[in-house]
Amino acid sequence: MTPSKFQLLTAALLVALPGWSAADSKPRGAQPASYEKIATAYAGKTELWGDNCNGGIYFAPNWQARAWCADTSENFGAGRWSVEPGGLVCHDLTWYWPNGARAGASPGGKTCVSHVVDRWGKLWRNWPGSAEWWPLDGSGALVRGYKLQQQVQQTQRRLGM
Repeated sequence: MTPSKFQLLTAALLVALPGWSAADSKPRGAQPASYEKIATAYAGKTELWGDNCNGGIYFAPNWQARAWCADTSENFGAGRWSVEPGGLVCHDLTWYWPNGARAGASPGGKTCVSHVVDRWGKLWRNWPGSAEWWPLDGSGALVRGYKLQQQVQQTQRRLGM
């Protein structure tokens, strides 16, 4: 897979909205979510991606991030995630793929997702370029643990990393 395909895959993953809940407009009276609320919501959890991927991204408590998709199982993403001012969760991944005897690498670029809390304290998020807001609390979007660890490690071994 070429670097441009990785960039397209990354973009597709970011705009593919989860099918597990209904989107809504930005909640009335919403405020940017706090660092603590966002960090607690994501740390140590995997966000599972469905359509066009069948994988996800793991947000490690030490701020490392790993991503993998079954649809492109020879590849994986590795990098860091952060919580930034204004309620942003950002990740900056480098994607690795087979490239002859070595692993090829392509920076995916920094991507950020906005988070707000509504007047009841419920966490919502919004992807870049979308007007829709998705509830995060209670949605099942983030599952505890590194659910794709085996797949990421197998891919790393196949790439000689």
